[in-house]
Amino acid sequence: MSDKKRKLAEEGVAEPEGKKVKQDKKEKKEKKEKKEKSKSRDVEEVKPEVEATEEKKEKKDKKEKKDKKDKEEKKEKKDKEEKKEKKEKKVKKEEEVEETKETPAETPAEDAMDVDVETTKEEKKEKKKEKKDKKSKKEKKEKTSETDTPTEQPAEQPIEPEQKQARFIAFVGNLPYSANTESITNHFAKNPPASVRVATEKDKPTKCRGFAFIEFDNYDRMKTCLKLYHHSTFNDGKYPPRRINVELTAGGGGKSDHRKSKIEAKNQRLEEQRQRSAKEIQREKRKNFDNGPQENGGADHDPNDAFAGIHPSRRNQLR
Repeated sequence: MSDKKRKLAEEGVAEPEGKKVKQDKKEKKEKKEKKEKSKSRDVEEVKPEVEATEEKKEKKDKKEKKDKKDKEEKKEKKDKEEKKEKKEKKVKKEEEVEETKETPAETPAEDAMDVDVETTKEEKKEKKKEKKDKKSKKEKKEKTSETDTPTEQPAEQPIEPEQKQARFIAFVGNLPYSANTESITNHFAKNPPASVRVATEKDKPTKCRGFAFIEFDNYDRMKTCLKLYHHSTFNDGKYPPRRINVELTAGGGGKSDHRKSKIEAKNQRLEEQRQRSAKEIQREKRKNFDNGPQENGGADHDPNDAFAGIHPSRRNQLR
């Protein structure tokens, strides 16, 4: 009997120990589960908080943008209103000024108004009469000028002086580098110019650039210079003699297109006139030559000679 009791006692002691181990395991599992649940809850609670903070920030940004837009729109409206007010004020001031100008002309009495109207009518009539008189005087002057001027002058028309220009200047080209005012005045001694301007270099003021400008007192002297001294030989003793060009120019200086075109037109007319005069001279020479041999019996006339009537010293130059 004692052995049985011992076994039972040992089993009774062993059973509670196994139960304790099981209980411990259960408790540990429960603790783990609780911890996991608490962690998941914490995570779930943190997520909505973060989302809420982000939403708040977005709302703030939107509000700020809206406020900025509203402020800008308000400023624009104010500026527009101010501009409108300024314009209205200016218009009002102008109207007031016009009214003030008109008011002194107006008088309260009707008699004064009648007098003013009559005076204005009389002034208008006087002005019309003055205009008619001026027109009639101009027409008379034009008629008298047409009768005084000669009718036939085909060769001298291209180089008539302009009424607006009071200066008569000629251009002298193809000059030697040694030319100066003294040598140029000596060359034009028979028809002396009023002033001579020689174009010189900046570095060497004594060296001529090859051209000069001559100014005359009147149109006739400039005309004779263009006729007699064009293609004349200039000889100052320093350089070999050379043919110079005497042409028209425009005063004022500069390199504008208008000035260049003006000078070209003048020189074209001058060249045409020179060609006409040269043709006329040749015709006169031919007439004189044709008439001369007939008087002498035709002994000196050779119809096959192309250079007939030309001096022997000039024939070598023409061949």
